[in-house]
Amino acid sequence: MKNRLPFVSLVVPVYNGELTISDVLQHISKLNYPDDKLEVIVVDDGSVDETVRIVKEYPVKLIAKEHSGYPSTMNAGVRVAKREIVVIIDADIYLKGDWLDIIVREFNDPKVGIVSGYLATKSNASFWAKVVGFESEDRYDRLESKYVDYITSASTAYRRKMLEEIGFFDEKLKRNSDEDLAHRAFEAGWKVVLQKDAVCYHEWVPSLRKYFKNQVATVVYEINNFLQHPELLRGKEQHPPSLYVPLMLASLIVLTPLWFLLNVVWVSLLAFLCLVLYHTPQAIRIIQKHKDWSMLLFPIAFNVRYFAWLIGLAIGFFNFLKSR
Repeated sequence: MKNRLPFVSLVVPVYNGELTISDVLQHISKLNYPDDKLEVIVVDDGSVDETVRIVKEYPVKLIAKEHSGYPSTMNAGVRVAKREIVVIIDADIYLKGDWLDIIVREFNDPKVGIVSGYLATKSNASFWAKVVGFESEDRYDRLESKYVDYITSASTAYRRKMLEEIGFFDEKLKRNSDEDLAHRAFEAGWKVVLQKDAVCYHEWVPSLRKYFKNQVATVVYEINNFLQHPELLRGKEQHPPSLYVPLMLASLIVLTPLWFLLNVVWVSLLAFLCLVLYHTPQAIRIIQKHKDWSMLLFPIAFNVRYFAWLIGLAIGFFNFLKSR
């Protein structure tokens, strides 16, 4: 692969993506990459909106399938893809023109199996999208090495040889199948790269309600991942064990009725203060980078994630016990 551009199959899994799929495909069409070395495959997972009609307006290969979930949709695209590098792009990701060119350079190292880009936040995003997006950016920014042990599939390239060696996305996992695959790749000795110079823009969830619902569902299904890979409980570079601290603080707040009965309601107040202080340094970094003063509310607003996680844990463990 050295000294030449590799052949690339770019797969876009989509389900009811009529609001974003056109912009996604337009950005892909503007990539600075030779047309004869790039094939674009859109896999529709049984959309019931105008997604398929919109996709047919673009010169891409369309695969239509019955609705069966994100992992099977990605796998359907991987199976059809014929090129040596397979790229997965979510249907709410807008690539910059040089994104692919920067990504494929990493594959000059034959030990690299996965390369992901930097998920940035649009300047005109809603307040809640900025809260979520800026927090993600901050975690990326603090990573010192480009070599990581975890990556999502939102804007990520995979070496086909690696996929054939370790297997495709686990279709039994309704969520976090990308985390499972990256973990298997890392454990098998493949390098996982986060290339921060390869920038794309993510359409983050625009409202509190949608984010809360998403985080609850993520944790419900994350339990399956932990059962398959208990070592994940030790955390990852982008999701360190320190995240257990605010989760425990949120648990203390949820127990407020108990503290009230015991006449120690100050426990909840102290826990809330600690939660705010926990995210204050992150808020300062975010404000310094983006010059967005609405992020003064970040230390309070972002804590909704931990309450969603607690609900997700409760539902997930209940489902697990019920299935035994």
